[in-house]
Amino acid sequence: MSNDNRLAVVTGGSTGIGLAIVHALLDQDVADEVVVWDLRPAPDEPGLAGITQIACDVTDEDSVRAAYATLGRRPQILVNNAGGDPTPPGQRERGLLAEADPFGPVDEFRQMVDLNFVSCHVVTRVVGPDLADGAAICNTASIAGQLAGSLFAYGAAKAAVIHWTKSMALHLAARGIRVNAVAPGIIRTRLWEEMAPEKAAYDEIIERVMPLGADQSPADIADAVAYLCSERAAQVTGQVIAIDGGMTLGRPPGR
Repeated sequence: MSNDNRLAVVTGGSTGIGLAIVHALLDQDVADEVVVWDLRPAPDEPGLAGITQIACDVTDEDSVRAAYATLGRRPQILVNNAGGDPTPPGQRERGLLAEADPFGPVDEFRQMVDLNFVSCHVVTRVVGPDLADGAAICNTASIAGQLAGSLFAYGAAKAAVIHWTKSMALHLAARGIRVNAVAPGIIRTRLWEEMAPEKAAYDEIIERVMPLGADQSPADIADAVAYLCSERAAQVTGQVIAIDGGMTLGRPPGR
């Protein structure tokens, strides 16, 4: 394959927001090929040309180096998207994200921070020095890192991602490498299914807190990532774009 092909690496790209990002990068002609690093790669789907999945623990530097060694060339795009709840599906009735204890166990706090922040450093430490000049990095943060709330470890980790994004953008600007982040609002993921199992209750929350009156979709987030990784954003770096229906503006009057 020609070295002129634009290669993107997307962590946590097998499902959800990550998979939507993979499709957006390809469909919007931002990348020609995407390599997904995921702890649990999804089964290959027919017709997904240009996508390669590699099993990788993004919190473990040796695992990341082994995955990187298979590329054989430098990526032009890195999306640090892996994150969420480190609780394996089915292991607990409620995952760590649903716990709202400010004095929770230290090991669980560390698991959350490792997956949602330290992984960004681990992956970028391995890939960053070899990124082509003019490359783009996009990190998945969260409005939980911008708004105080009950997601203590998760919010702290995402706040760290936001600060780290800005610092990396300043540091890598001399190489023409842009570093930005997206901050998703509310998407009906496993966390929200645990906190508001009844769809009617979830919809009531959205109506109450979301100025635009609707939750967000993985495609909404993916479109923003594709923009930030494209030439259309050639002069955008160190920014955090909240895709949150206006939630960070505050509660709508009268709701």
